[in-house]
Parts: sequence; C-alpha cells; structure tokens
Amino acid sequence: METTPFGNYVEIKDQKIELEGATLLHLNEIRKWTQFLSILGFLAVGLLLFVGVLLLITTSLPTVMQFDQYGILSPWIGIFYIVFAGIYFFPVFYLFKFSKYAKHSLMQIDSGGSSTELMAHAIGYLKKHFRFVGIFTIVILAVYLLVIIGLVIAFVIR
Repeated sequence: METTPFGNYVEIKDQKIELEGATLLHLNEIRKWTQFLSILGFLAVGLLLFVGVLLLITTSLPTVMQFDQYGILSPWIGIFYIVFAGIYFFPVFYLFKFSKYAKHSLMQIDSGGSSTELMAHAIGYLKKHFRFVGIFTIVILAVYLLVIIGLVIAFVIR
C-alpha cells in the first residue's frame, strides 16, 4: 500500500473483491431504495417539466395571469423550471441505472452466474450519480457565496 498526501490507496488493476451474505443483503436493500428514490425523482422531473411548460404557456398569453411590472409570472420562471428539470434528470437517471444493474447482478448471483461485470456497471453509475451531485453542490455553494458577497457589497455601497 502506498501513501500519498491524499491518503492511502491500493493499485486496483486486476484486483477482485468477494461479497458475501450480509453484504449482498445490504446491497439488495440499497438497490431497492435507490430504485424507489429514482422513480420519485423521475416523477419530480416530470412535474417540473409540466409546471415549466404550463408557466411558459400562461405567461405568453395576454390574460389576467400577467401580474405586475416586476413580472412575477414571467416566462423566465417557466424556463428555470425546465432547465432545472434537465439538470435534475441526470443524477436520477444514474441512480436508476445503478438500481437496474445491481438488480441484474444480484439476480445472476442467485442463479449461480458471474455478475462481476454487471456490478461494475452498477457501481460506475453510482459513482456518476455522486460525482454529479457533488459537483452540483459545489456550484450551488459557489453561487450562494457570490450572492452573499454581492449583497454585502451592495449594502456597503448604499
């Protein structure tokens, strides 16, 4: 095992790991929860798209729905919902793919087959999910920081 400034790591090329009993049961339970959460996520994406399109339609019509001069029901809110649905789709999709590949892998274990490649795909999608969520969290925190700095500057200038 080599030590780096980032911690310990092991060269994992051509290494194997065997999962047994309780670990497989835990993995199966994780798979079920990720499937549930991904289905809820797809429903949320659909709802965001529906509301976004509905807002775009209602704000483009010259009706009573046009609010005040500040544009509380401006088309930008609908566009924001649609863009957010597009962004939110990817981590939900990766979570769903993890669940799907993990299920197929665990089913092959039950039938006595080799499931190493399927589990590698499953873990790969889980990695993509968490990488996306992590990067998105960093971006949102940076935006919050910029907004706070902007507000402080605006307050000081006044």
